[in-house]
Amino acid sequence: MQSTELKGLIVPLLVPFGPDGRIDRDALGLHLDFLSGHGVRRIMVNGTTGEFHSLLPEERRMVLDWSRGFFDGTIVLHLGGLGLAQNLEELRAAADLGADAIAALPPIYPAGLDAGGIIDYFNALAAETSLPFILYNFPRHCGNAITPEILRAVPHFAIKDSAQNLELIEHTPRYFVGSSSSIFGPVQQGAAGFVCATANVRPELYAALETMLASARTEEADILQQEVRSYTAPFSAGGVPALKQALARKLKDYPARVRCPLGRSAGRGGPPIPA
Repeated sequence: MQSTELKGLIVPLLVPFGPDGRIDRDALGLHLDFLSGHGVRRIMVNGTTGEFHSLLPEERRMVLDWSRGFFDGTIVLHLGGLGLAQNLEELRAAADLGADAIAALPPIYPAGLDAGGIIDYFNALAAETSLPFILYNFPRHCGNAITPEILRAVPHFAIKDSAQNLELIEHTPRYFVGSSSSIFGPVQQGAAGFVCATANVRPELYAALETMLASARTEEADILQQEVRSYTAPFSAGGVPALKQALARKLKDYPARVRCPLGRSAGRGGPPIPA
């Protein structure tokens, strides 16, 4: 597990929906070709940006399977089931469907769990896979934070941290900051990479930053970070709908639809959403 090379930019993939509400396979392929063509070598499927909460188990398998067919880079699968039993099912099928690594949130219900229960949950998942196992910290949404105690007790490959708690860096083998705007600082502090949702729309910007950071061109990277922050700001309130609207303006035939309960439009009363 520890031999897998995984660092730098990871793009958490959007999932397109057609007029009938089903996943649009052609649009998915169009988007993945676009990402590959602009230097993206790693994606995460069925994450928050992929609206995993609205996908049926068979749809999550479909997204992984189709993504593997379109994309020859590294694919991280986020387990999107509710509860241990559902996620074990997804986990056991992951390698056969083309996943290169696994990511898992703590239990997303109930909130405020004891650390011991979260440790048992993660260890049960980790024991069932030989793929790199990535812990996913997003307490704002799931109500259970990953702590140093949990990191010490669970064998894991890396953490993806959407809470941007940089104190966790020293407690994990690899730290990926889950941010589209604050990248340079965490990498300078030891982060192995970054997971950026807005890279769905402007992948060349983030691929360029990845290259600069990897080659220690720190002055250039620091300057580019300012452009990244400026570009990202209008998306902060719009979320997934805003990302899809921007991508639909850039890629002909890419649908901007989202599933309930996400809003049908984004950016009302805020700054214009860039393409």
